[in-house]
Amino acid sequence: MALFKNRSWSPDIHRDKEWERLKLNQRRRNLHRRSITLDAASELDVTDDDITELKACFELGFGLDPSNELDPRLKQAFPALELYAAVNRQFNHRHLSRSSSMESDSSSSSSAPSHLVVDPNDDPKRVKMRLKQWAQVVACSIHESCTHPTKE
Repeated sequence: MALFKNRSWSPDIHRDKEWERLKLNQRRRNLHRRSITLDAASELDVTDDDITELKACFELGFGLDPSNELDPRLKQAFPALELYAAVNRQFNHRHLSRSSSMESDSSSSSSAPSHLVVDPNDDPKRVKMRLKQWAQVVACSIHESCTHPTKE
């Protein structure tokens, strides 16, 4: 007589399916990353799953100092980190410009690469998706800055 796994409903069933889906997506992304050059790696698309992973890291209490250069291995593990760091650099640069009345308006330009948000040649659906992701990262950044204020 053989034993069979019980296939009745379990609260873990949805979690297991989601975990398998995320593992498969991660494998595909890693294979894709290995097939492209390092120069093109910074222009990879950020997915909604990447944004969700970034939020989860912060919810678990992991912080990131956006003033430091990101480790390439960390950027590979969390593709949304590059977008998060760019948003923070832009926010911090503007915050410093406003707090210093001696700086000129020309210094308020962003140091964030423009390809991180939208490309004017992209189709409208892609632009909408990237703007949505950008807004989520901005919200995450603001939440983190309120939760862990920097000491000046």
